[in-house]
Amino acid sequence: MSQNEQQTEQERLSRKERRKQKRNRRSVALGGILATVLIVGGWGYMVSTNDASQATSTVESPKSVDGEKEKEPKTEKSASTDQKKKEPKAKKKADKPEISQAAWVTRPFADVYQDANRSSVIYKADLGDVYEILDAENGMVHLKLSDAVEGYIPETDVRMDVPSDVKDKTLLATLQQVVANQPIEKPEQYLGQPLEKFEAKYGALGNTQKDAVNTYHFSNAGYLLVVSDGIIEAIDWTNASASGLSALGEPVVETSYGTWYQGEKLQLKAFPDNGSTRLRLARDPGK
Repeated sequence: MSQNEQQTEQERLSRKERRKQKRNRRSVALGGILATVLIVGGWGYMVSTNDASQATSTVESPKSVDGEKEKEPKTEKSASTDQKKKEPKAKKKADKPEISQAAWVTRPFADVYQDANRSSVIYKADLGDVYEILDAENGMVHLKLSDAVEGYIPETDVRMDVPSDVKDKTLLATLQQVVANQPIEKPEQYLGQPLEKFEAKYGALGNTQKDAVNTYHFSNAGYLLVVSDGIIEAIDWTNASASGLSALGEPVVETSYGTWYQGEKLQLKAFPDNGSTRLRLARDPGK
């Protein structure tokens, strides 16, 4: 083949190759366009079919489980329980308050009546007993004998004020001398206190007697507790000696049935008891 023919053949092949390349490029371009159209169209379809305003979720809202419903009252109960734990415990019955207006009984075995008409006697008050005055009218004084009991006493059997000529420490020193083998250490500290405080130290006293106002707890050690509304009001010692009481000076009242010495906040009284002397240390809430 001549040189001219070779050159012509090469040009023909070059044109053919260029045409082929152009076709390939057009194919690639067309494929890209088609792919773009498909992608865009597909995205538009997805957007149109998932419009939030028209979409219906197939995921159910969480349902209340019975167990979970029951947890709420349990939580409230737990909170209530915690609150109860934080609340202070109810205080035990402590000292009775002092009486703002008091009446002191001035004779032994004083009759206390159910009403101002003296229809019936409900209680025999002891010498020196002190009670709160509720009112007074027509010669009768209305008394509060305990939390549950009220009564009326003639005005002539009480007085509204009592002198305190003796120091409490003198009363206690005399008590220590006239009571042999004192079984109670510092008995004054239990007056006005709940019975449980005494029993925690000395144990419960088995034998008891009651009247309309008080409960009397007897000990085999020769003493008894006078308790009203759960509070120790007085302590009595039996078989005591009255000879040393003269050191206290003049009593408030002295009779053949009882003698009453008045201190600042305490009383010391002596009563004849089957040929011996019963000695009583009492608190005075009216002072």
